[in-house]
Amino acid sequence: MIGQLVGFVGASLAIIVVPGPDLVLLLRNAAAAGRRAATATAAGIMVGNAVLASAAVVGLTALFRSSAVLYDVVRLAGAAYLVVLGVQSLVALVRRRGQSAPVVAGERPDAGRAFRQGLVSNLLNPKVAVFYLALFPQFTLPGVPALVQNALFAALFCLLALCWYVLVLTLLARIERLLQRGRIRSGISAVSGTVLVGLGASLALTRA
Repeated sequence: MIGQLVGFVGASLAIIVVPGPDLVLLLRNAAAAGRRAATATAAGIMVGNAVLASAAVVGLTALFRSSAVLYDVVRLAGAAYLVVLGVQSLVALVRRRGQSAPVVAGERPDAGRAFRQGLVSNLLNPKVAVFYLALFPQFTLPGVPALVQNALFAALFCLLALCWYVLVLTLLARIERLLQRGRIRSGISAVSGTVLVGLGASLALTRA
């Protein structure tokens, strides 16, 4: 049982720490609006993880495998959302380089908007739901009922993700002043905007 748990932790960490839309969005909001927005973004991402993990435990996310139409609808919606967020960053960057243009709506989100961005970007990524379905069956705990086992795995995965985001937020807090410098913030806006658009396009073009 210990070996299975260690294997699950290793596989989970390998997934959690790999940069993806969630981490890019977190960095974007940290540079654009500071620590509070970054924390709210991470909170939204974690709530999304908890919802999808719970859905996987009770079998709801299996719908993504059984219904290509549902998977495509969520996939395209998630792709469009990422592209919109990326375009907001790029448009705001262009406007800032011109005189003193106003900030584009959403480019410097308050805590509520940042939370929603983290939540929606996570929930609208069907690959996250499918990931849970693919990961959980790879590990078994002898003598533990399947439902209880999946619930334990889901809780452990969310705990690991929480520890990761706490670490990321701690590091971002230490360099907050650096992130707020004009050139650094513009650079992050350019990179994160381009990456979000690219990830959105990739999600739209990649089938399950």
